[in-house]
Amino acid sequence: MEILNNLIPDKLFETLPLVGLYAESHFRFRIPFSRYFKREPELIFDTPWRLEPGQTPTVFLVVKDAHLYPVTLVSAEIEVYQKNMKVCTQSWQLDDAIDERQTHLSFALSECDLPRGEVDLLPILRYTINGRQKEMRIDNYAQIEKQPLRVTISDEKLPVLPGWKNGDTHLHSSLTNDQIEFGASLDQTREAAQLFGLDFITITDHSYDLDDLPEDYLTNDPDLVKWKESRDTIEAMNQEDDLTVIPGEEISVANARGSTVHFLHFNDPTYFPGSGDSGEDWPNLKSQLTIDDILAQRSPDTVSIGAHTAYKFPWFQRVLLNRGFWEARDHQNPELDGVQILCGTPAFAAFQASRKLWIDALLEGKKLGAYGGSDGHGNFNRNWHVTLPVWSLGIHEDQIFAQSRTLIRSESNSTAALMQAMKNRRSAVSTGPVGDLSFSIDDKNYGIGDTAAIKPNVSTIIKVKGMSSAEFGAEMDVTLYLGNIETQTESILHHEVDLNTTFDLDIPFAPLHSGYLRMEISSEGSRWPGVYVSSPIWINLMHTK
Repeated sequence: MEILNNLIPDKLFETLPLVGLYAESHFRFRIPFSRYFKREPELIFDTPWRLEPGQTPTVFLVVKDAHLYPVTLVSAEIEVYQKNMKVCTQSWQLDDAIDERQTHLSFALSECDLPRGEVDLLPILRYTINGRQKEMRIDNYAQIEKQPLRVTISDEKLPVLPGWKNGDTHLHSSLTNDQIEFGASLDQTREAAQLFGLDFITITDHSYDLDDLPEDYLTNDPDLVKWKESRDTIEAMNQEDDLTVIPGEEISVANARGSTVHFLHFNDPTYFPGSGDSGEDWPNLKSQLTIDDILAQRSPDTVSIGAHTAYKFPWFQRVLLNRGFWEARDHQNPELDGVQILCGTPAFAAFQASRKLWIDALLEGKKLGAYGGSDGHGNFNRNWHVTLPVWSLGIHEDQIFAQSRTLIRSESNSTAALMQAMKNRRSAVSTGPVGDLSFSIDDKNYGIGDTAAIKPNVSTIIKVKGMSSAEFGAEMDVTLYLGNIETQTESILHHEVDLNTTFDLDIPFAPLHSGYLRMEISSEGSRWPGVYVSSPIWINLMHTK
């Protein structure tokens, strides 16, 4: 290790490997060779992978590091295909000289009458750099296959039931910026959320990025200019339209074992440091704060969520950066508000492992809301990433924007209302299908996130609702689970299959023990499996003498 450290700068260890991000291709770690380095700015066309009805398809061009490599954008053209047949082309003359650190342009396909369903967008950019005219398709990354951007032009709204709001609770912006990654601007991210059909988003940039100088991610800033300006920008955004942007950060903290895990922390006016796994002071890998420290020191009206709890980092990150994952004992603090059990697509074992850790904590009597999020850094359509620093880049369709979402039971999508609903564990996870469950006892209504105090020998009717769409798999299987905290076991209370498009069920219920009631829905989905997992209704069975 000592020999390796003499050859390679400390910061390299921060980079092995990361996904969910636009790929920073210029930093070379003081190594003269890089297979993907180009003396050009990063140029990336991106667009949300689905479009809500009534929205105009819009493609973003992200331009990064033009302050190092000034570029003149000459023209842009977007070809639209469906089933390999060209259906439209729209062109723009530009003549834009750009020399900024990061900016983006928006190209609205306002002249195209696009068909419904899945279409392929092929953006083409002509640009001049160092006196040479060039042309690119999709992006100017070396090694990346130039596949068209797949977009679903939906004729149905994103599934959501009355009284619920839909958002992505794990997102990074351009404030996350270091040697191998960067995100989209706040403006671009908000516009993508509106095109997609979300009600809210949370911006959770890395704590170890938010304390850097705006112009130099290798130098820490004691004045926290990036962090302060982000809060001011988000506050101004929330005055402009109905989509709510919740400020947050992803904090690197120590778990019970002393390994570094990540914490999603929302709406705190105080910055929390977290650089244990950043590599900024390697080989010092000790996190400044623990999970319990954050929960003890946080401000009122905040929400704290365990991030991608059982999603394990590669072994060399665990060895070189002391990165771990949320283990069973890390779920025990009663102040913990919830856990992110889904990060990207549910097609991998990490989702089931996170779900099991959450269920085990519920059966031990912990009240934890369920959360989903993409962990996307831009990546509205696909995931561009460094697979091996200075050597290779890659793309895939996991951890892309709004791929997995959090539903919040709230009549309003104001920041205050959403935070209060999250504090009350009124949440669910979805990649498409959605649901709700409730029941009434003694003229009191109880829904997801509530705690029902019930006398013995009382019966009621559970109202179960759900919906999906052809886009996300119209046929659904629904399961109600009953948790018994006395025996620490979970059983199936009700199960039905092949429910189509919408369902509304009445299920007789006579609770016999304290515990909880929760619901899951599955569908075939389109690009990835459709899942829904609700937080529980907690049941406190009152024993009489």
